[in-house]
Amino acid sequence: MNTRNILTWLPKHIVGLMGMILLTLSCEDYLEVDPPKNQLTGEVVFENAATVDAAFAHIYAELRENGFTTGGTQGLSYLMGHYSDELELYSSSLPAVLNYTNNTVLPSDNSVKNLWDTGYGLVYAANALLEGVSSSGSLTEGEKGRFLGEAYFIRAFIHFHLVNLFGEIPYIMTTDYDENKDVGRLELAMVYQNIEDDLLLAKELLALSATDFERFRPDYWTASALLARVYLYQENWQLAIDEASAILGDSGYALNTDMDRVFLKDSPEILWQLGPGLPGNNTKEAFTFVIVNGPPPNSALTQSLINSFEEGDARLEQWVGSVTDGSETWYFPYKYREYVPTASTQECSIIFRLAEQYLILAEANAQLGNLGPALEFLNTVRGRATLPFLDNLDQASLLQAVQAERRVEFFSEQGHRFFDLKRTGRADAVLALIKPGWESSDRLLPIPESELLLNPNLLPQNEGY
Repeated sequence: MNTRNILTWLPKHIVGLMGMILLTLSCEDYLEVDPPKNQLTGEVVFENAATVDAAFAHIYAELRENGFTTGGTQGLSYLMGHYSDELELYSSSLPAVLNYTNNTVLPSDNSVKNLWDTGYGLVYAANALLEGVSSSGSLTEGEKGRFLGEAYFIRAFIHFHLVNLFGEIPYIMTTDYDENKDVGRLELAMVYQNIEDDLLLAKELLALSATDFERFRPDYWTASALLARVYLYQENWQLAIDEASAILGDSGYALNTDMDRVFLKDSPEILWQLGPGLPGNNTKEAFTFVIVNGPPPNSALTQSLINSFEEGDARLEQWVGSVTDGSETWYFPYKYREYVPTASTQECSIIFRLAEQYLILAEANAQLGNLGPALEFLNTVRGRATLPFLDNLDQASLLQAVQAERRVEFFSEQGHRFFDLKRTGRADAVLALIKPGWESSDRLLPIPESELLLNPNLLPQNEGY
């Protein structure tokens, strides 16, 4: 969404919601104050914690329903599963997804525009919260700290995914139209520096805040988990170790040893998950991925992914489902199973879980030559999956084993596989074998064509498009 249009998008979607919530909370108070029609900042929205909480609820609903974290067909789990080597497309009614499968994504594709639009829309929402909360004279200092920390995290979280999808991007830090209308793209190092700065601020501000027991709101440990991932992606190995070690040592989260319960909403290894919206609702992932009858109506797991599981891996038994028509068998992600509403919510879309931190520690230690600790962290995840421990691996073999483990641990989760192939330099070797005309430039999606037409400062287009 271009910055010329996004300031009109923001009030329509958020301020309108805030007005409805305020009306619900207190019709009398709402009628006494005329809320602003063209901005999210203002006394009405930020006069108490309940209305700010409602603004955050809108952000998380957007992430669940429409943003890149959605479990639907427009989210990263689905799109990047097809863009990598996780999912095979069977449907003829999903042309946008076919472009990811066939490596024919274009700058004019609506799916690309949706990733960009929803991402920057939420960045602006986070910035509006930062500005409004900072200027509020009604919120307590404790409330301000919690809200500001959460908003800084969201801003970093969105930009992290945008930079990994599109490369050099604008880093938007204000809702000011004059400042943003002709914004340009920043070098990768500057984007990552801004992400790190926001996450460090988030950690500082969230340090004294209580953890949401349902893990529906990101907290101090969520910010630390994303920071560990950011350091890993930037090859800052020791800093990644420091963040992940603190989480394992002090957060109170623990790996769920029952493989059948890892993705239930009360799993002890969940750091952050998206709330269900309504009681009894479950995940979009289950609705998207679970196949009830063969042949698959939309997609199934690739045979190469199924072949990547070692014999005896409990993840293959517990996290992969199958259907057959009597002559052929298809496999599908079965991490989330409840594809219709239940009496009470059983599963929520997980964004961060503890297993990632073990594998970050394994990879970062291996990169630094600390092979003993690296093996220990890797084997913890393998042991949970009932696989035998590995031993006596040299550095190269150990790093290869970590990547193999990440593939079977995080399949169909938030594009991990594609991002891992890209950041470790393996994308070309793996994807050129299965994607027509694959080139190194395809590791980035194109900047939406509509954005370049509206704002020439976003030029040049990414190479290859």
